[in-house]
Amino acid sequence: MEWFGLVALCLVFCYSSYPGKVKRLEAAVKRLEKRQKGENYMSKLISELVSKDCKIKSDDALQLVGNTELNCFVLDADDEWIKVRFVDRKKNQIIKLLRIENISEVEIIDEQGSL
Repeated sequence: MEWFGLVALCLVFCYSSYPGKVKRLEAAVKRLEKRQKGENYMSKLISELVSKDCKIKSDDALQLVGNTELNCFVLDADDEWIKVRFVDRKKNQIIKLLRIENISEVEIIDEQGSL
């Protein structure tokens, strides 16, 4: 019976670092998937849109404004998120974070009428 306790204790010590290893592997897999999908390239393109008025097409916009297209001003962007400011139906300015992977299309709105 004592041997069973010792074996169980050894197993606990062996697998105590297991969750940390799993998290590191998950992060590595996530980076590889992003590279494979081209999300890094898209996030670089979106980071160039900072301080510009854009029309973003996303399913997340449907919940925000009742339409899949969102006319907004891009405040900031990183590898996974984009921070935008838009005006809702009640004329309130709202700042929202959207995941880049949920964006299907981006159009730059030129206020002067020429591209």
